[in-house]
Amino acid sequence: MKRTALFYGALCVSSFASVVNAASIYADEGTSLAIGGRVEARAEHRDSDISDLSRARVNISGETLIGDGISGIGYFEQEFKASENKTRYLYAGIKAALGEGEAQVVYGKTAGAMSLVTDMTDIQAAYGAIAADKFKVGKRIANSIATFYTNDSGTSLGINYSGKHTIKADTFKHGFSIGASQALGDTGLTLATGYADQTMIKKGKEKEKSQFDVGMGYQIKQFYLGALYTNQKLGGKDADGYDVVAAYKINSIYKATLGFGELHVKGGDDSRAVNGDITAKWNKHFRTYAAVNYDTVIDDTQAMLGARYDF
Repeated sequence: MKRTALFYGALCVSSFASVVNAASIYADEGTSLAIGGRVEARAEHRDSDISDLSRARVNISGETLIGDGISGIGYFEQEFKASENKTRYLYAGIKAALGEGEAQVVYGKTAGAMSLVTDMTDIQAAYGAIAADKFKVGKRIANSIATFYTNDSGTSLGINYSGKHTIKADTFKHGFSIGASQALGDTGLTLATGYADQTMIKKGKEKEKSQFDVGMGYQIKQFYLGALYTNQKLGGKDADGYDVVAAYKINSIYKATLGFGELHVKGGDDSRAVNGDITAKWNKHFRTYAAVNYDTVIDDTQAMLGARYDF
């Protein structure tokens, strides 16, 4: 296996797989059950006030062998905050070995395939990813059937379709997303592209949105550079934007990032910000970070301090 391919494969499938730190609580005769998650204390300074944005996530993943190289899988993740909690993922399906890779088909509340592209720049501890903000169908969506494939050569493919369901007071009518990424040998370069299209009914009116993204990531030793371009159609408005982010691993503990992104909506509101953070990952379970974001559109600065325990 190639190190570069493995690195980007792990990067791209993060939304489709259980947490790396998940601990096995049962394993016997081809059947396993694991539990994982995080507890994250976050304090944000914004508009002269400090807000507590702390959260916790708990996930449960199960797998059982049902044939030669074929397994039944299930995954559930819930997020808890002081004022609310929500189901992030809830799906079950089939996973199978396919050639030199692995494929899965699942149904429920699944990840969207656009993560294969947006993960190129959505790497910061708290802020960033201005243009990489995904539509619901490309991010995480209920009533969705999704299929995903990855192999040792750094190829990742994904597609999902979601049917009619209610999101708060609105109706999600239908939508789909498709994404692909490819690591180019041992060069450290990965290229990705994706497309998403969805229709929602808000206050009795249909609103259609679509987005086309291309992205790249380049890893060389301790340095990583990611870039993304997006072109979107938001009903009767067109939008385009980009994100650029750089990360540097200072040593075995500290990593720093710096990013800039903007999204320009013709006839609408623009978004533009520069952001950075420094993270201290003390071991695979515990990290602390400090992050800052400067919104150049409204001339406002936000800052966040966080401590995160993964289990």
